[in-house]
Amino acid sequence: MDAEWGGVSKLFFDRYGCDVDGVDISENELKKAKIAFGFNNKINFLLLKNFTFPRQTYDLVFSSQVIEHVHNPGNYLSNINDMLKDDGYLLIGLPNIVNINYLINLCLYSPKRAVNHSKNMINNYNKAMDHINGWDPFHFITLSASCGFELIKYMPTEGTPVSFFLQKIPFIGKYIYNLPFTTRLSYTMFFLFKKVKKIQIGQND
Repeated sequence: MDAEWGGVSKLFFDRYGCDVDGVDISENELKKAKIAFGFNNKINFLLLKNFTFPRQTYDLVFSSQVIEHVHNPGNYLSNINDMLKDDGYLLIGLPNIVNINYLINLCLYSPKRAVNHSKNMINNYNKAMDHINGWDPFHFITLSASCGFELIKYMPTEGTPVSFFLQKIPFIGKYIYNLPFTTRLSYTMFFLFKKVKKIQIGQND
């Protein structure tokens, strides 16, 4: 479900007056969304297991902080491609692995930590909490293009501690903060894609 119990669904309706389907895996989050915004009959909140994935129905699909939890990201994007009308748009947000926290954790990773992490995930894996995929911007654009999506706009979001301190430097901090190198270190990133080709990904692709 989008942030704040369906708040993004409400935002799309308020701005564009459109019909909105909000889909989530959590019954609890859906209950909160229905309590907050269920009075609007143009906003429909659905449990993922009851969602039918209608073909060529939507002008826009919005996905935020979901695909990193998905076991089959190519199939996920292929389903979105199939649900979008021709020339429809995908606005998708996800974590960026090219950030300071990730690089520090990678440097500290050891064979022993790797074995312990594997055992922990076997016993405690939580689909809603654990990330099972990770991308830098270049490889996510490659994946999306292979699923029929052309990039319209790339938007780094949520700056890093490095960028936070850089913008505090007198006179030149704001300029350094906006350099491509520092913006590429963002915690998260959003992409606006346009569906330019119908692509279906097979189970073994």
